[in-house]
Amino acid sequence: MKINNTIIVYASRHGTTAEYAKKLMKLLDGNVDLCSLDERGKSMPDMSFYDTIVIGGSIHYGKNSKLIVSFVKNNIDLLITRRLGLFVTSYYDGERALQQLSSAYPKELLNRAVVADFFDGELLYQKLNFFEKIVAKVVLKAEELDPIIEKLKVIEFAEKLNQ
Repeated sequence: MKINNTIIVYASRHGTTAEYAKKLMKLLDGNVDLCSLDERGKSMPDMSFYDTIVIGGSIHYGKNSKLIVSFVKNNIDLLITRRLGLFVTSYYDGERALQQLSSAYPKELLNRAVVADFFDGELLYQKLNFFEKIVAKVVLKAEELDPIIEKLKVIEFAEKLNQ
């Protein structure tokens, strides 16, 4: 039986997406590597080695991380040939979070993904800069959001990839 080689490629602005990536790494079967685009820069591992590629980014101001957008654009030809898991972290849930997920990745990848989902974002005020704190307070108060991390969804995500 062939062992699945998986890489989780992510970008995490304040640490929440990194937390989900690390949790996924523990839950997925086979050999699993982590690749933080925030830390790796241009020195990327050979993606052709991996059977499954999981990509995770955080939604800020309605858009996926620029590092994730760039990674996807530069690797689209390879990505469409692999098993994919796609996720975003978002302060929203339900329909709004699904809209953010569907605009975060190209349709051709979303349609091919074994699993694509959103995870609840976490607001880490101590890691926000001054401007981000002001915007976060205004947006969260206006929309009555109370973001917290929900671990059950990450377990369900991993189970779908492990099937």
